[in-house]
Formats: sequence, C-alpha cells, structure tokens
Amino acid sequence: MFIHHVNDIDWLVITAFEELKTLFVEDAGAIPSYFSTASELSLIDQAKRSYGYLPTLSGVITDTGIFQRQNNQDDLSPQLACVVEGRGRVFIYHGGFVAFVDDEQTFITRMD
Repeated sequence: MFIHHVNDIDWLVITAFEELKTLFVEDAGAIPSYFSTASELSLIDQAKRSYGYLPTLSGVITDTGIFQRQNNQDDLSPQLACVVEGRGRVFIYHGGFVAFVDDEQTFITRMD
C-alpha cells in the first residue's frame, strides 16, 4: 500500500508495483487543493463549493471504487482513493475523472 499525502489527507495509491506509484499519481492528475480535513464540510460539499454543480452518477461505484456502467466495455479502477472519517470518499481515475461518494449520494465528473 502506498500513501500520497496532500492537504492533511492520505490518498491511497492503488497499484501493486512500487515503480508504478509515481506514474499513478501523475496520471490521476492534480488533487484539488480544496479537499482538506480542516473544512467542516463533507468532501461532496467541498467539491460542490468549487464546481457549483455535480452531475449525478450513471452507473455503480463499488466499495473498492470500481466504476461500472452498462455502456463501458471495461470497468474503471481508481488510481487514487481517500476516505475522510464522517465526510465521505473520493476516487480519482485515469483521465481526470473523479467520484464523490457518501452514505446518501454519489457523483462522478471530470476535473478540468
């Protein structure tokens, strides 16, 4: 397990190979600076504050962050993931896609 520390949040780098760790971090893109444990807002609310609108999910995100959608030929596995106790989970995928998950709602969008 590899950890990438940004803004007091530990991001799990999801790869079994040490030599791919840096590639996975770079390929996932920059972690938005607005994600912080200092905020009292949930991770979804922190994202909404920055994006303004988050499209609802079309598909399923498993407990391990795998994005499954009927139109996708293959499932999309996350490259970075974080869980902030009581504030939700975030999964970052190849190409800048990001999913925000909590007990009540799930959103997926693309970070630009």
